[in-house]
Amino acid sequence: MSLSKLSLLVSACALIVLGGCEQRAAPPPVAELDLSFSLIDENGRPVTDEDYRTQLRLVFFGFTSCPDICPTTLTNIATALNSLGDLSKEVTVLFISIDPKRDTPDRLQAYTGAFHPSIIGLTGNYVQIERVTAGFRTTFGFTVRDGTGAEQPLNRIEYETIPEFADYTPFHSSQVYVIGPDDELLDIIGYGSKPDKIEDTLRKHLD
Repeated sequence: MSLSKLSLLVSACALIVLGGCEQRAAPPPVAELDLSFSLIDENGRPVTDEDYRTQLRLVFFGFTSCPDICPTTLTNIATALNSLGDLSKEVTVLFISIDPKRDTPDRLQAYTGAFHPSIIGLTGNYVQIERVTAGFRTTFGFTVRDGTGAEQPLNRIEYETIPEFADYTPFHSSQVYVIGPDDELLDIIGYGSKPDKIEDTLRKHLD
């Protein structure tokens, strides 16, 4: 797929967001994407993008208490991986939680383990999440209801100090990035893509 087409896909997919999410400015061209990161995995180990560069990767941002988009997307990905058989061993799915306050490594491990062994949970502190989402030109944030019931955004300090059990709502974009072993963005999988379409996309890039 050409760079210009991928750029259009990133821009279009970024407009599809989770309940509670809001549209943000359209991302810049794909050529400006920075796919590097420094996070912790679901075992509590520090990891970077270089730890996964030998495989085809799917990268998806979300959070474990997500009511619909995250479980739907991960279920469809898991179904596609199962259909790949042994080829699924050549694919790593990185589920990056944008809600580190709630999504501890243990919670991430339990969550991803419910879908497929090739799905690995990653997270980090607010600044690390901010950096990786900026690099991928995607969006995330949090809102909380004020006394009138209106949704108000939380800034970093407010998010870091609000209690874990508080009734805040994360938001994030819903596209899945397909990244090759050479760290090239190969494709974008939009929200709602069925397992057979995901499987076809993976097979195309595994051939």
